[in-house]
Amino acid sequence: MKPNKGRKRKLSDEVFIQENFSDQQWQSFESNEALSSAKSEEMHRFVLNEIFAKQAQKQTRRIKLIQFSKYASAACVTVLLGFALYLGLNNVSNQPLEINPVAKTTIKPVAAENAWKTINNADQKTLNYQLPDASLVTIYPHSSIKFKSAFNQKLRDVYLTGKAKFKVKRNTARPFSVYSGALKTTALGTSFTINTKGKTISVKLHTGKIVVANVKSKRPVAYISTVGTTLMYDPDLESAKFINPIKLVKAPTETISHEGAVINMKNIPLAKVFNLLHEAYGITISTDQKEINHITFTGRVDTKKEQPEDILKVICLINNMTFTKVSENEFFIQKSN
Repeated sequence: MKPNKGRKRKLSDEVFIQENFSDQQWQSFESNEALSSAKSEEMHRFVLNEIFAKQAQKQTRRIKLIQFSKYASAACVTVLLGFALYLGLNNVSNQPLEINPVAKTTIKPVAAENAWKTINNADQKTLNYQLPDASLVTIYPHSSIKFKSAFNQKLRDVYLTGKAKFKVKRNTARPFSVYSGALKTTALGTSFTINTKGKTISVKLHTGKIVVANVKSKRPVAYISTVGTTLMYDPDLESAKFINPIKLVKAPTETISHEGAVINMKNIPLAKVFNLLHEAYGITISTDQKEINHITFTGRVDTKKEQPEDILKVICLINNMTFTKVSENEFFIQKSN
């Protein structure tokens, strides 16, 4: 097939072949002339070179496009930053400059009234000290107390190690409490002594009333209102016992007075009464001394009007005793069966 010579425009090789040779003609074409191996190899290299050249051209075009995109992006960012900086500077120039002060951390000192104060007695004699509420403390040797420099509005708390005597200033609105190991002793206005030395804790009441409680369980251990009572508490066994004061019985005052023949006697031991009767009447009175050791007599004897037998009857009657007249001037007295 001959090419169309009437066309004036110049066609490319690929377009020329596609327009003048159909696919059927290409498929039915048969060549009787074999290509030499050298020629075939040359054509093969030519085809490969064309393929590599086109791929390289595409790669170069892609790289340039990427580089251009990077430069364009960087330029856009630069323009935007410049514009923002311009606006920012204009705003700053038109407004007063505000400087935020650096936040300062203020360390508050411990208030003086909340500070703990310790009074330690390292001496060999007692130390007297007055607490902030005017209560008085006698601190024994090798003992100490600890308390807030100023008691608060509700409580007056003191911590004791060792032994001390407290004379509490009365204030019904502010209980006074002493913490001594496992015990807490509370009072309103009393005096007491606490001793934590040794295995047990002792609390002795001198005046007023106190309540003793367990610090851990907060349960009352004792309510002490009898002056002189001592509480002995064992923290390990959580057991308590009381030592009650010994009641001292004062000996009655003996009084003897004479008014002429009258003898006035008050709380006179019976042995002395018998001696007075012996002096007044000249009589002898015998008895078992053990039976009359604790017997006294109070009464009035008129030695002119009364006989010895009359006086002995009265004495025996009020003391459950009997007397026997041995002779005119001798009598024997004994306890009745």
